Amino acid sequence: MNKVASDSYSLYEQFVPREKHLQSKLETFTIEGYDSLFRHFLARMRRKSKGIANLR
Repeated sequence: MNKVASDSYSLYEQFVPREKHLQSKLETFTIEGYDSLFRHFLARMRRKSKGIANLR
């Protein structure tokens, strides 16, 4: 992997070399959209807990 794309959070500058770091919303916009869809569909697979009222 040649480049690392992230938002402009200042902490990334300490861990990622400047020449490999892309700070731009253009690079992260698509990834965040896919992550949102992934979380949406995974939430439907989560086991529903049973409340105390339903155990009687």
